[in-house]
Amino acid sequence: MTRGDVTRGPRIADLEPRHAALLVLDIDEVVLHFIAPFCELLAECGAQLHFDSFRLTGNVRSISTGAALSGHELDGVTERLYAQQEQRQKPVEGVAEALSRLSRIADIVFLTAMTPSFYDQRRALLDQAGMPWPMIATERSKGGVVAELAERWVGPVAFVDDLPPNLEGVRRSVPNVRLVHLMANADFRPHLPPMPHGTIRTESWREAEAALQAIIEGS
Repeated sequence: MTRGDVTRGPRIADLEPRHAALLVLDIDEVVLHFIAPFCELLAECGAQLHFDSFRLTGNVRSISTGAALSGHELDGVTERLYAQQEQRQKPVEGVAEALSRLSRIADIVFLTAMTPSFYDQRRALLDQAGMPWPMIATERSKGGVVAELAERWVGPVAFVDDLPPNLEGVRRSVPNVRLVHLMANADFRPHLPPMPHGTIRTESWREAEAALQAIIEGS
């Protein structure tokens, strides 16, 4: 489905529940590494990310001059990464195996804020990595999308994201959705803003799988 450049992927109304429970997963830093290949691309451009705070703007500086890259320049690097993601982004360790096991007891939907025009590249990458579950790429609020998804499943719904503001947005839109935080890259973790109340914090797919299984099983 295409709504201009706002959303690409299957229509929510066309997603057929097979299980009572639903897992909604962000992709960058949850399913695919983002920060590591982003830093590699910055190095190729003569810049470096400094982990001084939980943001990119101001923390990415030229190696030769020390000047901070502008938001426009950072957007260009991100766009290049997404265009080349099939070569640059790798699955987070253990994710494919964990999701394969979880898919036996819950449905899985990927929800990414990646620019929707790169949908085809990401779909191919996920398929090649053995993760064929439906993906929605959207510029809409994640809270609104998760609210629509939650209406179609009768069991527990869990949402996994690396960014606390996204978790908070979902909490406000769908208070009964269980929240799980996972950020593959450890360098930003000390600078994370506060998590929404009740968020389960994990640092690997071993921990995340255990947390999600407990949510699905109601324990």
